[in-house]
Amino acid sequence: MKKILIFINSMQPAGGIERVVANLANSFSEKYEVTVLVKDDVNSFYELNTNVKIDSLDTPLQLNMNMRIQRLYSLIINLFKGNISLRAYINSGDFDYIYVTSPFNALEIFLSGREHLRKLIISEHGSKFAYNKIYKILKKYLYPKSYVISVPTTMDTKAYIKEGSNAIYIPHLSTFPVVHRNNLNSKVVLNIGRLTSDKQQLLLLKIWNELEKEKMLNGWKLRIVGKGEEEVSLKKYIESNNLQNCVEILPPTKSVDTFYKEASLFAFTSKFEGFGMVLLEAMSFGIPCISFDCPSGPRDLIVHKKNGVLIQPYDVEEYKREMAILLNDKSYYLKSLGENAQLTAEEWCNEDIMNKWDKVLRREI
Repeated sequence: MKKILIFINSMQPAGGIERVVANLANSFSEKYEVTVLVKDDVNSFYELNTNVKIDSLDTPLQLNMNMRIQRLYSLIINLFKGNISLRAYINSGDFDYIYVTSPFNALEIFLSGREHLRKLIISEHGSKFAYNKIYKILKKYLYPKSYVISVPTTMDTKAYIKEGSNAIYIPHLSTFPVVHRNNLNSKVVLNIGRLTSDKQQLLLLKIWNELEKEKMLNGWKLRIVGKGEEEVSLKKYIESNNLQNCVEILPPTKSVDTFYKEASLFAFTSKFEGFGMVLLEAMSFGIPCISFDCPSGPRDLIVHKKNGVLIQPYDVEEYKREMAILLNDKSYYLKSLGENAQLTAEEWCNEDIMNKWDKVLRREI
């Protein structure tokens, strides 16, 4: 049985990367021996199968997301602090493959032994166009030397192949089976994600505030679910604009399906996005999505005005206009989009995705 090591900083955040890793680890564990190696406590926000082993290097990484220089310093210190432990762990495990989710983790694997590159699978999660200069340098050097780059968006896959990497398009696994369709009568707009500047929840609030002033909300409420460095500024904006009656910010929960079941529209405002896991999750419940057509992922899921709405980046007026149409729909347009959104989710085949992974692990690509 092949042995797979998944190396990630932490499984404790309630983020999209951690969700993808948990889904993939659980699916891998049906055929392979899977170990998840973290730097902090051996706890996972998302449930892992009992046959998925989780270990720790005990070298937790603390990052100040508001201070770029301090963040870089913390990364470098953590890199050297954990290198010896990581090298020893990999050498003692005799792993067939090592899976990582970021250029920095790929660098750590490289420094633990150049020979590990032949078994290194780098899974992309963010948009190729969102990385800073340091990460771009790492990618340019490490990606072509690694075994394979797993990319969940078609645009980025083509770009990595053009740059000389062995990139393969493998979308992420769907989280929820399609067993429930919302009736879309709830008048709740949902946004789920880390509260960061890249997700642009503040822009979403500004659009919402304008709709409220123009009396276009028609009884709708906005529910933002997440945690992050923008939380304080978002709450201040809500208070200063008296939006408490039509906006709420809630913490992540393991029962995230309860939020989806109560929503009738999913609003996405990311500046850059990889796959957009929450879009597929929303579609699984028959929720139409409105999103900027940002690089690179939303266009792989949303077909404009068929199963959702794609807005030119970053046309705020168009976004506001299209959202107003959806919130004041009287012609079953919203429900038509929702029905097609769920059809998209139904056609999403986890079995086909795992078959692609099996080919990767058999080195048949």
